[in-house]
Amino acid sequence: MKRVINLGDMEGQPTFAQGDHSGTINHRLAWSGNGATNLAVWHGNIDPGGEADEHSHADEDQAFLILGGECRFWLDDEESRLGAGDFVFVPKGIKHRVISVGQEALRLLVILAPPVPE
Repeated sequence: MKRVINLGDMEGQPTFAQGDHSGTINHRLAWSGNGATNLAVWHGNIDPGGEADEHSHADEDQAFLILGGECRFWLDDEESRLGAGDFVFVPKGIKHRVISVGQEALRLLVILAPPVPE
């Protein structure tokens, strides 16, 4: 049960992919398996051209910190082009979509509170 994690070494971290997202893989950083009860934190990786289809969360606030790569990000119907250092807050119930653009994979920190069921 790791609680100190280096983002450059994800070996052994639990991973998952979501069915409505293409070209994505997520590594769990804070989750029920290491004691998190009120939030979830993931390291997400979206291959160039991959995307998270438009969706919303009925019960969770979500935040994204772009660590590397570039994306087109829709929050409701407003589109932004984002890169390393950009932060997005998505309140519950707000639709959002992301597409990885450029030559390298989009890397991001994903935070949800409360956590979605695993």
